[in-house]
Amino acid sequence: MMLISMQFLSPAAARVSTSLNFEHLSAQNGFSQSQVIQTVEDKYGFIWIVSSDGLSKYDGFQNKLFSADASVSGSIPSNSVSGIVIDDQQNLWIATDQGLARYHYETDSFTTINSENSILKASEISAIASASGKEIYFTVQNSLYRLNAESQKVTQVISQSPFPTSITYIKDENSRIWMSSAYSGIFIFDKISGQLFDLTLQNPWNFTLPKVKINKIEVVGNKYWIATNKGLITLDFSTNKQHNLSQEINPDLPSNVINALNFDGESLWIGTNRGLAIADKDSKIQTVINHNNAFSSGLQDSNITSILMSRMGTAWIGTASAGLHNFHPASSPLKLFKPVEGDNKSLSGRQVIAFAKDTGQNIWVATRLDGLNKFNQKQGYYEQYPLNISAMVNDVKIDANNKAWLATSEGIYSYRISGDSGEGLTFENQIHANKSFEALQIFDNRIWIWHQDKGLSSIDPTSYEETFVSLPSDISVAIPVFADDRNKIWLQTNVGVLISDNGNSQYTRPSGLEEFGKLNIIHVYSHQDAYWVVTENQGIFKLDKVSLTLLKQLKGFSDSATSDIRSAIGVENSIWYGSRQGIYTLDLNSSNIVKRRSKSALNFNELGRKAIIATDDGNLLIGGSIGIHYLQTKQQNINKYDKPIKPQFLSFSAPNKNIDSEATTQPAYMMEEFNMAHSESRINIEFGVINSVNSNATEYRYMLDGLDKDWTYTTTNRLASYSYLSFGDYLFKVQARINGGDWSQQNELAIAVEKPFWLNTRALIFYAFFIVFLAVYQVSKMKSRKNRDQTLTEDVERLTLTLSSSGDELWDWDIASGQIYRANTWNTIDFPQDSMRSHTTYENNVHENDVERLKQALDDHLEGKTQFFELAYRVKTFSGDWVWVLDRGKVVKRDAHHNSLRMTGTLKNINHLKQAEEQLNLFKSSFENITEGVFIADQEFKFMSVNSAYCNCTGDTVEKALASKLSFSQYPEAFTEEVKKTLKHKGSWSGEIDAVRINGEKYQLEMTIDAIRNEDNHISHYVGVFSDISSRKKTEKELLKLANTDPLTNLPNRSFFQASHENLVRRETPHALICLDMDNFKRINDSLGHQTGDLLIKQIARRLQKITTSSSTTYRLGGDEFSMLIEATATVHRISHIAQDILDALSRPFYINKQEFVLGVSIGIAAYPEDGTTHQELLKNADTAMYFAKNNGGSNYQFFSGEMNQNAVRQLQIENLIRFGIKEDLFSVFYQPKVDIMSGRLVSMEALVRFEHPQKGIVSPGQFIPLAEQTGQILEIGEQVLRKACIDTKRWVDAGLFTGRVAVNISAKQFELPDLDDRIERILKQVGLSPLHLECEITEGTLMENPEQALKMMQRLRERGIHLALDDFGTGYSSLAYLKKFPIHTLKIDKAFIDDIATSSVDKHMAESIINIAHNLGLKVVAEGVEHEKQLEILKRYECEMMQGYLFSKPVSATKFEQLLVEGKNMKHLLEARKPSPIRPAVRIAKR
Repeated sequence: MMLISMQFLSPAAARVSTSLNFEHLSAQNGFSQSQVIQTVEDKYGFIWIVSSDGLSKYDGFQNKLFSADASVSGSIPSNSVSGIVIDDQQNLWIATDQGLARYHYETDSFTTINSENSILKASEISAIASASGKEIYFTVQNSLYRLNAESQKVTQVISQSPFPTSITYIKDENSRIWMSSAYSGIFIFDKISGQLFDLTLQNPWNFTLPKVKINKIEVVGNKYWIATNKGLITLDFSTNKQHNLSQEINPDLPSNVINALNFDGESLWIGTNRGLAIADKDSKIQTVINHNNAFSSGLQDSNITSILMSRMGTAWIGTASAGLHNFHPASSPLKLFKPVEGDNKSLSGRQVIAFAKDTGQNIWVATRLDGLNKFNQKQGYYEQYPLNISAMVNDVKIDANNKAWLATSEGIYSYRISGDSGEGLTFENQIHANKSFEALQIFDNRIWIWHQDKGLSSIDPTSYEETFVSLPSDISVAIPVFADDRNKIWLQTNVGVLISDNGNSQYTRPSGLEEFGKLNIIHVYSHQDAYWVVTENQGIFKLDKVSLTLLKQLKGFSDSATSDIRSAIGVENSIWYGSRQGIYTLDLNSSNIVKRRSKSALNFNELGRKAIIATDDGNLLIGGSIGIHYLQTKQQNINKYDKPIKPQFLSFSAPNKNIDSEATTQPAYMMEEFNMAHSESRINIEFGVINSVNSNATEYRYMLDGLDKDWTYTTTNRLASYSYLSFGDYLFKVQARINGGDWSQQNELAIAVEKPFWLNTRALIFYAFFIVFLAVYQVSKMKSRKNRDQTLTEDVERLTLTLSSSGDELWDWDIASGQIYRANTWNTIDFPQDSMRSHTTYENNVHENDVERLKQALDDHLEGKTQFFELAYRVKTFSGDWVWVLDRGKVVKRDAHHNSLRMTGTLKNINHLKQAEEQLNLFKSSFENITEGVFIADQEFKFMSVNSAYCNCTGDTVEKALASKLSFSQYPEAFTEEVKKTLKHKGSWSGEIDAVRINGEKYQLEMTIDAIRNEDNHISHYVGVFSDISSRKKTEKELLKLANTDPLTNLPNRSFFQASHENLVRRETPHALICLDMDNFKRINDSLGHQTGDLLIKQIARRLQKITTSSSTTYRLGGDEFSMLIEATATVHRISHIAQDILDALSRPFYINKQEFVLGVSIGIAAYPEDGTTHQELLKNADTAMYFAKNNGGSNYQFFSGEMNQNAVRQLQIENLIRFGIKEDLFSVFYQPKVDIMSGRLVSMEALVRFEHPQKGIVSPGQFIPLAEQTGQILEIGEQVLRKACIDTKRWVDAGLFTGRVAVNISAKQFELPDLDDRIERILKQVGLSPLHLECEITEGTLMENPEQALKMMQRLRERGIHLALDDFGTGYSSLAYLKKFPIHTLKIDKAFIDDIATSSVDKHMAESIINIAHNLGLKVVAEGVEHEKQLEILKRYECEMMQGYLFSKPVSATKFEQLLVEGKNMKHLLEARKPSPIRPAVRIAKR
């Protein structure tokens, strides 16, 4: 019975490990995919299989099927086998439908007991069992029989009627026999009383069982485990207590139909028709493999029909339709820690990238995206510490101050660890936030990093002061990896290893590593007097500590043992390292490398780079892409399954003699000696470990004592061949070992080769007679000699002709004289001058790299160390070229002291063969190392060869790949057939396909397959090349989403809108386009910030999505602009209803951060095809309608009309005129005087803009100024006006004509500029005008849009010495509170209050009140639009300081205004002499 270590099958291990991994025995091993009924193991370790195909025997290499053949004596009687048992003498008894057969090992044959040669009534046996091995019970028809295994006598046990029909299972015990019927239930036959009892009724054993069908019974302790078609029954035969296990009780049970049971010593294996379950002795299920995970576990069928636990510790699982599978604990995974959803004591994330220990020796685990974890070494769980950062973590280290340092994709982070036990984690700092760092190191309590832009640096962990280190000019990358015993820093650079003197500018390089170039260092371990450097792919190097010279480079027992190394750590006298092939240890004393765990035991985990650490007890945590493996390094039985097993002899063969076929000869595995005649002195011996735990990891060595001097080692070739053995006694010895472990006990076979016939007794008698008759035969002998001489002459002639035709040169070396005789010379080269066979003065013509090999080979043969001399080397021709020759020879004469006297041989030109060999090696290397997966298939599309990239991509092993055919598992079989058909007819096929790796991961391939044709132009092979394009496809999908989706709202963006709309137009689908823009959104966004604005946009988008129906789609065009496409629009009423829904939805208040916001929305609607037939035209018209809605006060919708279009065209024309005017400097400045009312003097002036186009003439300010406000062009116009006004004022001030201020209107757009004061000051400095001569007029409405911001800007302007005037007072909504706060100097009364001041008492009182308020606030007052003297008289009575208007002067050009200044007219004189002008007042900038 097999005992499986509970480190694999304990409940704890079952919960952390992945599913078991089974090997499927395929047709390559001689198996069919038929139903397996039963499996047993015999004394030799052979597995006997009863299947629907019959009986077969498996030795671990090939499955031998025994076929029934009536014409062959000793064959199995039938292929229909129902069962098999082994008696106490280890004989096999097979139950068939043609009788009971016994297998004879000695003759590999069967003898049969049936109805013809025994008392059996019939020959068809339905069930068989044996408890003691001495007696075998079986059922035939309606009777139970007993067979005495020793005497082979058959006795009928039960013949009573009625007997249960259709008996399918019996179990033999010492005093009773269990029997199960397919239809009648369960019965027990009492051997003592001879009675049969129905267990559904009362019986002597005082327990009853339901009427079910039993498939198997196992006895464990004092319990029966009964497998039935309705669940599992446990019966305690000491108490008769029963317990049922079914799906209704435990849903983990795959099915109630239980076909097989087997106990491995610790756990019970339960095979059902829907999967496999493993339970403990208390019926608690630990592991389940069902139809969901059977394929990923290696089971090709989840209907389990048989289970066998072998002595080697292997579980053999038979299935209903997929043949036989096996599993061994040596391939079971290590303990795995991985994240469990909802369990805060598991890992926080799957991808583990680094470990570190804090000052309290706590182990910290860094995951890529899921924060840090602290490992509780005593309890075996994790404490999770989220970091709340979006960066990817690449490395972690902890300094002496218990501060954790993280290298991430967004810089270096530092965290403070609280307490000796690491109770808390507190963020402290972030360095180089915009750069990515792959690794960091801590040397001498300083943090060392490589900065991509700035180079190598070290950071003080307390002050964060960073010091950069200078590097040699040829160094472009220098990553710190190690600090040695002398505190020197080892750097991994682009030119190899560089050692820095603790950051100084002095560097050294280890001697001997230069030839390896750039080394990708995984770990450096200081041990005794050497440094051990573990690299990713160049092996492991040992360097002397003092001289830093290379002592040795280590490679493993195979190329894969020291390649693809991912992580490593030194533990005492060993280095443990993990690679893509598994876990290995390097013994630093012996330099031996031993494989500890295979990659299958690691769940094919992709190990993290440098993610390994030792626990306090010396065990290892190894991180990877699916979690952390826990490896017990000091576990005594870590390689318990590497225990060597003695190999067996499987077959012998000799020329003209089939050893196994002789009836008197035993099978090879039963033989201990073998005798052979001298004429049969050739022998082939096949050996192997029967059903080895791991045949691929089993190594053999053998030797033939009496012939071989040393062992011959082999792995896959298990056949030893010997030819022309001399007579005498030999001893053939063979041993085996697994995974490089100890050699097994040797198996021996004594071989005796008989003397030749001429040395036996009869031959000696013959010699006597021969001497007597010697004279008689003398004459005949002379004749015979003559004939022999003639034959020799002919043989020499034939040999000469053969040599001449073969091209081989013959040489004969007289060793004593040193003379060499040559025949059939080539005349292109001299004989090889090797200083041994030739002693001439000629130049050495053997290649310098081959001379020593040649001398050594000759010495070995001359000294008798080799049977013959054979060597390929290079020789220089007479023309100076190098050619390869094959030199063969053998000593044919030796003296009494075994000294060589004569040696003969041949020279063969093999230059063409060497060139072909190099070409083949090149092709092989290219095939193996190409990054794309490559496979070669035969004409039947069966894979013949695959490269490493194929296995890496698909997850298949080479063996599994070569056992399969070309197929596409993710597609119907018809797809595969279509591809094959295309290849056969067209010769090539390419495409992108979906595929699934062996671990269930889906991916995408780009594949090309081409047919290869032979000399007859027939297809001989197919070559396929593919690459994994999953990453590219994923990127394309993400880019498409990013290109078509607005990231803030997740609505389709403008580009997606354009494509969708153009598609509708192209299909001529009637639809409506709604464009909408939020009212007052900009004010909220500017005042409360973009964050609040973004939140508001998201809420707007959600409300619009709720309105969206199946026939409409909402898009975000940008900012606060949205659009909606409505298909199948039948009526204007429906569109109006949708537009009103939008108005209603967006008019409701929005709540953000407990603040309420009320917005309006302006909607424009255009319909296809009525309002346009192109995307651009419809969008333009909808925008036009939207702007009309906005100009109508907002919060309404407008359908597009032709009048709108005309107005839009007119506005566009004016906009173009403005743009042209700005470019050509067509805007000029007019000035209107401000007059002191009391003195009549001109004390100030207001600058007003005018626009005169060369072709269009004067453009009204009422037309271009509002439009310029909307388009933002007012900023450029305002700056031009300010600059020109300052230039004119500067000129007049310098001329002594003007001492007042020029008033320039500041528009709302200008006032929103955050640097308005800087811009004005810059113009004043450029012009050279004092700020005292400038007054900025700002309208009341402009100030009240954002009073707080306006107050700050006005204070900054006033601080710069600029006067401020409040324009159009009385038309806005400003309060006296704000008026009091505003730092203004002057208040201007709007013309609306002045027009009717002489006739309206209301306006008169309003004007008086405004003037009184201004005076009370200390402000001067300017009255605008004064056109009549009565108005002037009233203003003078109210003590208004200044006035401007047509009563004095209309706005005039700079030239005319300069004339006014020159004339110096008195205001009073002008008022008396001048009448009001009929010209209307000019419109100024920023008037609203």
